[in-house]
Amino acid sequence: MSTVIESLPAEYRDVVTALLAERDPELLSALQVQERPTLDQQDEVIEVLADAFTEHLGPGQEPTEQGVLIDNALGAFLTRWPTEALSDD
Repeated sequence: MSTVIESLPAEYRDVVTALLAERDPELLSALQVQERPTLDQQDEVIEVLADAFTEHLGPGQEPTEQGVLIDNALGAFLTRWPTEALSDD
């Protein structure tokens, strides 16, 4: 069995784990043991990563290197766990 966090590409696991640990440790704990997120959990991950992304915008509202990493991590999460693949469980 692979957990939600383990199923993310290796290059994004650390940033997702760090952001969730800081901003929503309960969600991180759940995603470290579940095989798939619920729709509500997907929404929470999107909110956490989107908020973090907006904190990493530089001049001209261009993302910093960290912002690009967060954006790519969110994209990887949504690619792995698209809404249509999830349920309200």
